[in-house]
Amino acid sequence: MDGIDWDEWIRSDADNINQLRGMGRADNTTLEDPMARPKNSDIREWWHTPIRDLTASQRKQALALYIREERVADPQPLMRLLSDNPNLSIAKGGEMLATMAARPDTDDGGATGEPAAPVRWEPGMLVDELPEDLHRARVVISDAQKTASAAREHPGQWVVYSVHTGQHARRVALDKCRRVAGGRVQAFTPAGVFTARAIEVEPGKYVVFARTRDGA
Repeated sequence: MDGIDWDEWIRSDADNINQLRGMGRADNTTLEDPMARPKNSDIREWWHTPIRDLTASQRKQALALYIREERVADPQPLMRLLSDNPNLSIAKGGEMLATMAARPDTDDGGATGEPAAPVRWEPGMLVDELPEDLHRARVVISDAQKTASAAREHPGQWVVYSVHTGQHARRVALDKCRRVAGGRVQAFTPAGVFTARAIEVEPGKYVVFARTRDGA
């Protein structure tokens, strides 16, 4: 992920974290990078892009806006999840954490129906069996990987990559086409193997299709 050390960022940028939580100054129109100053509507599009496909500046701005607007009390779990799984988008990572937090207790052994108390893991403690490894359960396949895999299995056939609506739908869709063709998304590397088209299937609704080039 471009060499970003999330742990160091979390430790050193305390003022920034406070602002994300609403404890410091908050600018509703611009974020972080004084050179780029993208609109919040543009930044929200980055929430649905795999974190590995964003630049370092885009990641920071997208996370800042997401944490503020979604009222994320503690951003560290989300940052660590994205660091461990760069194929995830910010929005998907947030959904996964919310689902895990809201998951009901399914242990039928208790008659009260209340969630089981968390286990206190103590050194020297004996266990009957190892607990579920949540880190392994978080790994998902990105939309780009799904699309590229289907396109490789069916050379020359168009495959749906993404759907876009909203004010900037056309620009976002066309940018994705350029990234696919140029191999700027890891799943579609090397450059020139894939091609893509953005088509307005309904008023204001664009679908990006991808496929391998002839002979690829």
